[in-house]
Amino acid sequence: MILNNKEIVLTLDYKLFPNEKLGNGAFGIVFKGENQKTKKKVAIKIEKKSLEKNYSQLKNEAYILKYLQGYEGIPNIYLFSNNNKYSFLIMDLLGNSLEKILYFNNYKIPLLKVLNYSFQMLNLIQYIHQRHIIHRDIKPENFLISKNNSNEKIYLIDFGLAKKFRDPKTGLHIPYKDNKSITGTIRFTSIYTHLGIEQSRRDDLECFIYTLIYLIKGKLPWQGLKSKNKEEKCQKIMEKKMNIKISILCQGLPKNFENILNYSRSLFFEEIPDYDYIRNELKSMFLYESNLDQNKNDFCNSFNKENLSENDNNSNIINSSTTLEKKSE
Repeated sequence: MILNNKEIVLTLDYKLFPNEKLGNGAFGIVFKGENQKTKKKVAIKIEKKSLEKNYSQLKNEAYILKYLQGYEGIPNIYLFSNNNKYSFLIMDLLGNSLEKILYFNNYKIPLLKVLNYSFQMLNLIQYIHQRHIIHRDIKPENFLISKNNSNEKIYLIDFGLAKKFRDPKTGLHIPYKDNKSITGTIRFTSIYTHLGIEQSRRDDLECFIYTLIYLIKGKLPWQGLKSKNKEEKCQKIMEKKMNIKISILCQGLPKNFENILNYSRSLFFEEIPDYDYIRNELKSMFLYESNLDQNKNDFCNSFNKENLSENDNNSNIINSSTTLEKKSE
């Protein structure tokens, strides 16, 4: 590894730009990089090796991503390697996360836009489940939009905490366990995870629904709770999630959100989720909101045309030299 102020040469093919940090994963730092031969820009995730533990989350992520390759919305990986100090994973360079998009939109994304994202997000979750994988850290930061796609193709990233919940050969599900430590991001983790129960497919779905609500509202009710330490914070968040009525959590949103959250929480540990049920609930909301939006646009267009025509006539009567100023939003 050759280091200078502007770039780090990792291999004969790839170099990393240390001044162009893209973000932090669950366990590593992501930088912008480049293929030295093709000049293609890439994302490079770096994990510092630990003498205290042999387990590498980046190695796990590389293994999971390699296993999931071939589905649109799963980033391509180009190389996983390591040296004496670091492990690094080279993969597709993507665009902004949904968390950043929320920030750019002053912490409120229109319902219709979020519903449009939700179909791709659900498809990705269903795909990894069909490949016997649970993500265990579903949140807005881990959904990225393609950098070179005007259609806003969504990608699922950060598989360092992911694991197989079922043996692909035998179909045997992992056993139910309790007294487990929390895995994932507390803001979005499921109630079962707070209770120390081994995660399964149902937990990814509950996190997914919290993510949608957060993207629309910009905040979840258990954010900002005062606490003395991390343990107290976890406890207060769990209590808030358990005690708040779903109707209050979903207040101002279509009833369908209550339906899918109730459904995800009702699933048994090994139960196969009915993804089509969730998809149909999302589709029902999307079609209803699309019709509302279209009717609103039709009304506004009709209203604007009538008013523009009336203003033109008034303008000619008052002063033939007066021009109508067009206002742009």
